[in-house]
Amino acid sequence: MIRLTIKDVLNAVGGRLIQGDKNACINGVSTDSRNISNGELFFALKGPRFDGHSFVNDVLKKGAAGVIVQREEPAAKESEKGGKGEREIKIFSDSPILRFSDSNPQFGIVQVEDTLSALGNLARYWREMHPVPLIAVSGSCGKTTTKEMIAAILKTSRSIIKTQGNLNNLIGLPLTIFRLNNIHKAAVLELGISEKGEMKKLAQICKPDVAVLTNISEAHTATLGNVEGVASAKGELFQNMDTHGAAIINIDDPQLRNMAENIKMKKITFSLQSKADVMLKEVKSTGQGVRNSGGIAAAFLVMGKEIPVRLKYAGMHNLYNAASAIAATIPLGATKEEIIDGLYSTEPMHGRMEIVILENGITVIDDTYNANPLSMEASLKTLADMKGRKIAVLGDMLELGSIAIASHKNIGRLVHEMGIDMLFTIGDFSNNFMSGAIDAGMAADTIHKATDKSGLVEILNSIIKQGDNILVKGSRGMKMEEVVEKLQDTSCKLQVKK
Repeated sequence: MIRLTIKDVLNAVGGRLIQGDKNACINGVSTDSRNISNGELFFALKGPRFDGHSFVNDVLKKGAAGVIVQREEPAAKESEKGGKGEREIKIFSDSPILRFSDSNPQFGIVQVEDTLSALGNLARYWREMHPVPLIAVSGSCGKTTTKEMIAAILKTSRSIIKTQGNLNNLIGLPLTIFRLNNIHKAAVLELGISEKGEMKKLAQICKPDVAVLTNISEAHTATLGNVEGVASAKGELFQNMDTHGAAIINIDDPQLRNMAENIKMKKITFSLQSKADVMLKEVKSTGQGVRNSGGIAAAFLVMGKEIPVRLKYAGMHNLYNAASAIAATIPLGATKEEIIDGLYSTEPMHGRMEIVILENGITVIDDTYNANPLSMEASLKTLADMKGRKIAVLGDMLELGSIAIASHKNIGRLVHEMGIDMLFTIGDFSNNFMSGAIDAGMAADTIHKATDKSGLVEILNSIIKQGDNILVKGSRGMKMEEVVEKLQDTSCKLQVKK
């Protein structure tokens, strides 16, 4: 629970107190008027489809301690138009009138230039009050799985907080930081960006001691331009750390390898291909091609010492996530036993390479959470390694900008080159998936274009048979999980592989 006063808030965010008592206490922070609790401070955020200022009266009625509002006019206007013992305050010319009685004179109203920036500034203030080791994780793909692995290793021996769900942006990150309290000994936070300059703000808010970039690839190129633009935007994480921190470097990634040359702080490297601080020694076994299994057993050399690990994940690319997690926990003194136990305890998350076995003997790889060219290629490799007939069900990769057509054609080419037996496509870029596969030599009668998910599943159900493997993947906006759900509904019972 947060314990701050309005005075503390003013020190952290600046602005002007236009109503309330500086010594009044707040016990939490909220950006959602629907679930605000008594005594919390409400940040009235503004976006293209919402305006929190419209709900200031609501939070007042629910017992909020105060609100942070955005300066749009020089000052609030106060009148005595209310009933007996009541006052009115109208902050903006187009805002609702705030009415409150003398019974709640401590209700605070702080006016700032920008409520989103103020939220970040207060989170930074709270972070500075809790100087626990903090690991920040970002990258083009694999960051959530890496975050989960790091958290699992650390929580074998200490109390931690970690990012929940998709709370990894300029709103979610502060809300996560506000969960920090004196019992925590470490924090593992995921940072997600889609615009230039966002990473700098995120890093300045959370002040990481250890920073991980899993990889750099063509993701969000509609806003970041190209892979070099992605590298520049992501690289702001390392640039906004104190020099006492540690940068975790994937030396198999050419963008990160080049970036490392200009990093002055301590560097810990990891690799599956070359000599590094954390390097893959051998893959002992993989269940990718064995029914009812999906894990990997491998051995890493960690600062020269061998550590055997077992993962409950499908896909060799998850060894990169494991390697980066090991490297990230080295500065915090993780032991061999903590690494082994933590990695094995990490469970695959819903929609991220989740292996689902249908009762009719068909294996579904549910990787529907999101997609970009690098993650799409990694998922196809996992499918290609499985025993039995291989079917790829692919939806659009979004936010790629000018490279979108070429990227979808390239994935279509990889589908054929990796030996995938059948390709199903849906979305605006279906023709590009298809043309890439056909140009590479894939037979046209093994490719199916769907206009809706129900029709797609109907065709699938008429073709699939026991022993088939189906990869379902696409960007978040494509909602490809609906395909998995429809397959489950038509297959009676299912079992989720652990």
